[in-house]
Amino acid sequence: MSDGLIAGTPDEVLYEVTDHVARITINRPERRNAMSRHTVQLLLEAFVEAGEDPDVWAVVITGTGDKAFCAGGDLKEMNSIAKAGRQVHTPMTGVHRAMLEVIVETYKPVIAAINGHALAGGCEIALAADIRIAVEGTTIGLTEAKRGMGANFGSIVLPRLVPRGYAMDMLYTGRMVPVEEAAQIGLVNKVVSRESFEEEVEAYVRSIVANSPVSTRRYKEMAVKGWGLPLASALRLNVGPNPYTSEDRAEGVAAFVEKRAPQWKNK
Repeated sequence: MSDGLIAGTPDEVLYEVTDHVARITINRPERRNAMSRHTVQLLLEAFVEAGEDPDVWAVVITGTGDKAFCAGGDLKEMNSIAKAGRQVHTPMTGVHRAMLEVIVETYKPVIAAINGHALAGGCEIALAADIRIAVEGTTIGLTEAKRGMGANFGSIVLPRLVPRGYAMDMLYTGRMVPVEEAAQIGLVNKVVSRESFEEEVEAYVRSIVANSPVSTRRYKEMAVKGWGLPLASALRLNVGPNPYTSEDRAEGVAAFVEKRAPQWKNK
Protein backbone atom coordinates (compact mmCIF):
# COMPACT_ATOMS: atom_id res chain seq x y z
CA MET A 1 0.00 0.00 0.00
CA SER A 2 1.59 3.26 -1.09
CA ASP A 3 1.56 6.53 0.84
CA GLY A 4 -1.76 8.34 0.53
CA LEU A 5 -3.55 5.29 -0.86
CA ILE A 6 -6.30 3.79 1.27
CA ALA A 7 -6.94 0.26 0.07
CA GLY A 8 -10.17 -1.62 0.65
CA THR A 9 -13.51 -2.60 -0.83
CA PRO A 10 -16.74 -0.56 -0.93
CA ASP A 11 -18.69 -3.21 0.99
CA GLU A 12 -16.56 -2.90 4.15
CA VAL A 13 -19.38 -0.66 5.40
CA LEU A 14 -22.99 -1.29 4.38
CA TYR A 15 -25.52 1.54 4.33
CA GLU A 16 -29.27 1.40 3.83
CA VAL A 17 -32.27 3.52 4.77
CA THR A 18 -35.62 1.91 5.54
CA ASP A 19 -38.65 3.61 7.08
CA HIS A 20 -36.66 6.64 8.31
CA VAL A 21 -33.87 4.53 9.85
CA ALA A 22 -30.32 4.49 8.47
CA ARG A 23 -28.55 1.21 9.17
CA ILE A 24 -24.76 1.34 9.08
CA THR A 25 -23.02 -2.04 9.28
CA ILE A 26 -19.30 -2.69 9.63
CA ASN A 27 -18.91 -5.62 7.25
CA ARG A 28 -15.55 -7.27 7.88
CA PRO A 29 -16.52 -10.42 9.80
CA GLU A 30 -13.34 -12.20 8.71
CA ARG A 31 -11.41 -9.52 10.68
CA ARG A 32 -13.92 -9.38 13.56
CA ASN A 33 -15.15 -6.11 12.02
CA ALA A 34 -11.85 -4.39 12.80
CA MET A 35 -11.50 -0.96 11.23
CA SER A 36 -8.96 -0.41 8.50
CA ARG A 37 -8.22 3.12 7.34
CA HIS A 38 -10.64 2.50 4.48
CA THR A 39 -13.34 1.36 6.91
CA VAL A 40 -12.95 4.58 8.88
CA GLN A 41 -13.34 6.61 5.68
CA LEU A 42 -16.53 4.73 4.78
CA LEU A 43 -17.96 5.13 8.29
CA LEU A 44 -17.33 8.87 8.10
CA GLU A 45 -19.13 9.08 4.77
CA ALA A 46 -22.05 7.00 6.04
CA PHE A 47 -22.62 9.10 9.16
CA VAL A 48 -22.32 12.36 7.21
CA GLU A 49 -24.89 11.09 4.73
CA ALA A 50 -27.25 9.98 7.50
CA GLY A 51 -26.88 13.32 9.25
CA GLU A 52 -27.69 15.29 6.12
CA ASP A 53 -30.59 13.16 4.83
CA PRO A 54 -33.95 14.62 6.01
CA ASP A 55 -35.58 11.22 5.47
CA VAL A 56 -33.34 9.70 8.18
CA TRP A 57 -34.77 10.15 11.66
CA ALA A 58 -32.54 7.67 13.53
CA VAL A 59 -29.32 5.73 12.93
CA VAL A 60 -28.34 2.19 13.93
CA ILE A 61 -24.66 1.17 13.87
CA THR A 62 -23.85 -2.55 14.10
CA GLY A 63 -21.48 -5.22 12.83
CA THR A 64 -21.83 -8.28 10.62
CA GLY A 65 -21.96 -11.71 12.23
CA ASP A 66 -22.13 -12.82 15.84
CA LYS A 67 -18.49 -12.66 16.92
CA ALA A 68 -17.81 -8.93 17.16
CA PHE A 69 -19.52 -5.58 16.92
CA CYS A 70 -16.08 -4.16 16.21
CA ALA A 71 -12.70 -5.32 17.49
CA GLY A 72 -11.18 -1.85 17.12
CA GLY A 73 -8.47 -0.78 14.72
CA ASP A 74 -7.01 -3.29 12.28
CA LEU A 75 -3.80 -4.25 14.09
CA LYS A 76 -2.47 -6.21 11.10
CA GLU A 77 -2.74 -3.08 8.97
CA MET A 78 -1.11 -0.99 11.71
CA ASN A 79 1.75 -3.49 11.97
CA SER A 80 2.29 -3.42 8.20
CA ILE A 81 2.35 0.39 8.19
CA ALA A 82 4.87 0.48 11.05
CA LYS A 83 7.11 -2.14 9.42
CA ALA A 84 7.09 -0.07 6.23
CA GLY A 85 8.60 2.77 8.24
CA ARG A 86 5.47 4.94 8.25
CA GLN A 87 3.65 6.45 11.21
CA VAL A 88 0.34 4.88 12.17
CA HIS A 89 -2.61 7.22 12.59
CA THR A 90 -2.58 9.51 15.62
CA PRO A 91 -6.02 10.56 16.93
CA MET A 92 -7.14 14.14 16.20
CA THR A 93 -4.68 14.48 13.31
CA GLY A 94 -4.97 14.03 9.56
CA VAL A 95 -8.06 13.64 7.42
CA HIS A 96 -9.71 11.06 9.68
CA ARG A 97 -9.39 12.98 12.95
CA ALA A 98 -13.13 13.46 13.37
CA MET A 99 -14.74 10.02 12.90
CA LEU A 100 -15.94 9.62 16.49
CA GLU A 101 -16.81 13.30 16.69
CA VAL A 102 -18.92 12.93 13.55
CA ILE A 103 -20.91 10.16 15.27
CA VAL A 104 -21.41 12.33 18.37
CA GLU A 105 -22.35 15.30 16.20
CA THR A 106 -24.86 13.38 14.07
CA TYR A 107 -27.84 15.28 15.46
CA LYS A 108 -30.25 12.38 15.30
CA PRO A 109 -30.66 9.46 17.72
CA VAL A 110 -27.78 7.00 17.22
CA ILE A 111 -28.19 3.46 18.54
CA ALA A 112 -25.27 1.03 18.82
CA ALA A 113 -26.64 -2.47 18.25
CA ILE A 114 -23.79 -4.40 19.87
CA ASN A 115 -24.04 -7.80 18.17
CA GLY A 116 -20.74 -9.08 19.57
CA HIS A 117 -17.63 -7.94 21.43
CA ALA A 118 -17.06 -4.15 21.31
CA LEU A 119 -13.41 -3.55 22.04
CA ALA A 120 -10.93 -0.68 21.77
CA GLY A 121 -12.06 1.51 18.85
CA GLY A 122 -15.23 -0.57 18.66
CA CYS A 123 -15.98 0.31 22.26
CA GLU A 124 -15.36 3.96 21.40
CA ILE A 125 -17.92 3.78 18.59
CA ALA A 126 -20.41 2.43 21.12
CA LEU A 127 -19.51 5.26 23.53
CA ALA A 128 -20.12 7.80 20.76
CA ALA A 129 -23.68 6.47 20.28
CA ASP A 130 -26.62 7.68 22.38
CA ILE A 131 -28.06 4.26 23.21
CA ARG A 132 -26.33 0.87 23.54
CA ILE A 133 -28.25 -2.40 23.15
CA ALA A 134 -26.09 -5.50 23.52
CA VAL A 135 -26.33 -9.25 23.02
CA GLU A 136 -25.99 -11.21 26.25
CA GLY A 137 -22.68 -12.95 26.82
CA THR A 138 -20.60 -10.37 24.94
CA THR A 139 -18.10 -7.88 26.33
CA ILE A 140 -17.21 -4.23 26.03
CA GLY A 141 -13.83 -2.74 26.85
CA LEU A 142 -11.06 -0.28 26.14
CA THR A 143 -8.15 -2.69 25.67
CA GLU A 144 -5.67 -0.13 24.32
CA ALA A 145 -3.34 -0.29 27.33
CA LYS A 146 -2.63 -3.93 26.45
CA ARG A 147 -1.36 -2.76 23.03
CA GLY A 148 0.51 0.38 24.09
CA MET A 149 -2.17 2.63 22.60
CA GLY A 150 -4.17 5.54 23.99
CA ALA A 151 -8.00 5.31 23.75
CA ASN A 152 -8.02 9.06 23.10
CA PHE A 153 -11.81 9.35 22.78
CA GLY A 154 -12.63 6.74 25.41
CA SER A 155 -10.36 8.22 28.06
CA ILE A 156 -12.33 11.47 27.86
CA VAL A 157 -15.87 10.20 27.26
CA LEU A 158 -16.03 7.08 29.46
CA PRO A 159 -15.49 9.00 32.76
CA ARG A 160 -18.35 11.30 31.70
CA LEU A 161 -20.73 8.39 31.22
CA VAL A 162 -20.04 6.22 34.27
CA PRO A 163 -18.55 6.72 37.77
CA ARG A 164 -14.93 7.83 37.44
CA GLY A 165 -13.56 4.93 39.49
CA TYR A 166 -15.28 2.42 37.25
CA ALA A 167 -14.05 4.21 34.13
CA MET A 168 -10.45 4.32 35.35
CA ASP A 169 -10.61 0.64 36.28
CA MET A 170 -11.63 -0.19 32.71
CA LEU A 171 -8.91 2.03 31.26
CA TYR A 172 -6.08 0.91 33.56
CA THR A 173 -6.76 -2.83 33.38
CA GLY A 174 -7.98 -2.96 29.79
CA ARG A 175 -10.39 -5.66 30.92
CA MET A 176 -13.23 -6.91 28.75
CA VAL A 177 -16.32 -6.13 30.82
CA PRO A 178 -19.36 -8.43 30.45
CA VAL A 179 -22.24 -6.39 29.07
CA GLU A 180 -24.40 -7.61 31.95
CA GLU A 181 -22.00 -5.88 34.35
CA ALA A 182 -21.85 -2.78 32.15
CA ALA A 183 -25.64 -2.57 32.20
CA GLN A 184 -25.64 -2.35 36.00
CA ILE A 185 -23.94 1.06 35.86
CA GLY A 186 -25.78 2.33 32.78
CA LEU A 187 -22.93 1.91 30.29
CA VAL A 188 -25.22 -0.42 28.33
CA ASN A 189 -28.93 0.40 28.18
CA LYS A 190 -30.26 -3.07 27.51
CA VAL A 191 -28.98 -6.65 27.26
CA VAL A 192 -31.03 -9.11 25.21
CA SER A 193 -30.75 -12.67 23.98
CA ARG A 194 -29.17 -13.51 20.65
CA GLU A 195 -32.47 -14.95 19.45
CA SER A 196 -34.43 -11.75 20.11
CA PHE A 197 -31.66 -9.25 19.39
CA GLU A 198 -32.73 -7.98 15.97
CA GLU A 199 -36.39 -7.88 17.00
CA GLU A 200 -35.58 -5.96 20.19
CA VAL A 201 -33.39 -3.44 18.36
CA GLU A 202 -36.05 -2.91 15.70
CA ALA A 203 -38.80 -2.44 18.28
CA TYR A 204 -36.69 0.08 20.18
CA VAL A 205 -35.81 2.09 17.07
CA ARG A 206 -39.47 2.09 16.03
CA SER A 207 -40.37 3.57 19.43
CA ILE A 208 -38.03 6.47 18.62
CA VAL A 209 -39.07 7.19 15.03
CA ALA A 210 -42.72 7.10 16.10
CA ASN A 211 -41.99 10.45 17.77
CA SER A 212 -41.41 13.81 16.14
CA PRO A 213 -38.00 13.93 14.42
CA VAL A 214 -37.93 17.66 15.14
CA SER A 215 -38.07 16.91 18.87
CA THR A 216 -35.47 14.13 18.82
CA ARG A 217 -33.06 16.23 16.72
CA ARG A 218 -33.53 19.10 19.18
CA TYR A 219 -32.82 16.79 22.12
CA LYS A 220 -29.64 15.46 20.52
CA GLU A 221 -28.18 18.84 19.63
CA MET A 222 -29.06 20.41 22.98
CA ALA A 223 -27.66 17.44 24.89
CA VAL A 224 -24.39 17.37 22.93
CA LYS A 225 -23.73 21.11 22.87
CA GLY A 226 -24.89 21.59 26.46
CA TRP A 227 -22.69 18.80 27.83
CA GLY A 228 -20.35 20.31 30.40
CA LEU A 229 -21.85 23.79 30.32
CA PRO A 230 -23.22 25.43 33.48
CA LEU A 231 -26.98 24.92 33.76
CA ALA A 232 -27.85 28.58 33.12
CA SER A 233 -25.76 28.62 29.94
CA ALA A 234 -27.04 25.27 28.68
CA LEU A 235 -30.68 26.28 29.12
CA ARG A 236 -30.08 29.31 26.91
CA LEU A 237 -28.35 27.49 24.06
CA ASN A 238 -31.46 27.20 21.87
CA VAL A 239 -29.70 25.02 19.27
CA GLY A 240 -31.19 22.61 16.77
CA PRO A 241 -34.63 22.84 15.20
CA ASN A 242 -37.16 24.80 17.24
CA PRO A 243 -40.02 22.44 18.14
CA TYR A 244 -42.05 25.21 19.73
CA THR A 245 -42.63 26.92 16.37
CA SER A 246 -42.66 23.77 14.22
CA GLU A 247 -45.38 22.22 12.09
CA ASP A 248 -44.76 18.99 13.98
CA ARG A 249 -45.77 20.64 17.26
CA ALA A 250 -49.06 21.78 15.76
CA GLU A 251 -49.62 18.31 14.28
CA GLY A 252 -48.75 16.53 17.52
CA VAL A 253 -51.20 18.57 19.55
CA ALA A 254 -53.95 18.24 16.93
CA ALA A 255 -53.42 14.45 16.70
CA PHE A 256 -53.73 14.11 20.48
CA VAL A 257 -56.93 16.14 20.60
CA GLU A 258 -58.38 14.26 17.63
CA LYS A 259 -57.30 10.88 19.05
CA ARG A 260 -55.31 9.78 16.00
CA ALA A 261 -51.70 8.97 15.15
CA PRO A 262 -49.64 12.04 14.20
CA GLN A 263 -48.32 12.46 10.67
CA TRP A 264 -44.91 14.03 11.18
CA LYS A 265 -43.47 16.36 8.53
CA ASN A 266 -40.02 16.79 10.09
CA LYS A 267 -40.39 20.55 9.98
